[in-house]
Amino acid sequence: MHMMTALATWLIDGHWLWIGLIIFAGACLQGLSGVGLGMVASPVLAVLNPELVPGPLLMISFVLAVMSVLRERGALDTGGLGYALAGRLVASIPAALLMGMLPVRALAIAFSLTILLAIAVSLLRVPLRPRPGTLFAAGCLSGVMGTLTSVGLPPIALVYQSVPPAQLRASIGGFLAIGTLISIGALSWVGRFGMHEIVLGLAMLAPLLLGFSVSGRLHALVSARRMRGIVLGVSALSAIVLLLRQLTV
Repeated sequence: MHMMTALATWLIDGHWLWIGLIIFAGACLQGLSGVGLGMVASPVLAVLNPELVPGPLLMISFVLAVMSVLRERGALDTGGLGYALAGRLVASIPAALLMGMLPVRALAIAFSLTILLAIAVSLLRVPLRPRPGTLFAAGCLSGVMGTLTSVGLPPIALVYQSVPPAQLRASIGGFLAIGTLISIGALSWVGRFGMHEIVLGLAMLAPLLLGFSVSGRLHALVSARRMRGIVLGVSALSAIVLLLRQLTV
């Protein structure tokens, strides 16, 4: 009863409108480019309602990822995803266990700088490719980043940036679907994900579904070249926001 009362109070709070708009925009961007929800929503939700990060945001990210895979399942890179997911599994559990012990601020700064460096390398016409070693390393970095900050997609997005748009969206969706389950399981194991987080996640589903629906109507407008620009731009923005958030704490 206390949980439902708290939820009702939160829903009628003025922040809910902004939260809904952010979730809608992030879901639309991710449905279009494969990335965006965690990157757009995580820093804003952390300010508006810290309870929504990481657990509830990971939950709705899972729902969005499953829908992305189902919509373009024929383009899914099943072989490469195994290496990326192995890296995510290897890194997520230690990250959850060490949550509260690790210098999260220093790690977040290091993550941001690593992503910006990878983007710079890509802009120098040395794009990363979805090879086994690269995918495993990106999966490890994603596991730590995703578990600690809810922003785990940039490493995987950068590796897949040069593939056709449908393959990019489906492959990132497949990685995110299983990867978020791994992170949610790890958080649940250490007592950081339960019924309270599930209820908060359910409250954010409506704008998520609407944003994903709108994105499907925009696919024909985005070329492969433009898609790569969106991926690099969103990844850079997320890294900069994460960096500034840590430097101003």
